[in-house]
Amino acid sequence: MTATNVLDWIVALFVCWASLTAILEPRRDASQCDVPYAINSAPQVALTASTQAEFDEMIRHMKLHD
Repeated sequence: MTATNVLDWIVALFVCWASLTAILEPRRDASQCDVPYAINSAPQVALTASTQAEFDEMIRHMKLHD
């Protein structure tokens, strides 16, 4: 076995482990995601414009979940 082949196997095993971990990990905030999808395929239009404070809150929320 060459060093490149060993490295390929290590990377492949790491990718498989990461994928299985992501698939099998229990959902922590399932209550936020259990909204049924709309059957209508028409595009959704935002009714109100978001404020700067709402954008800042969304960015903080995304940074917390990275």
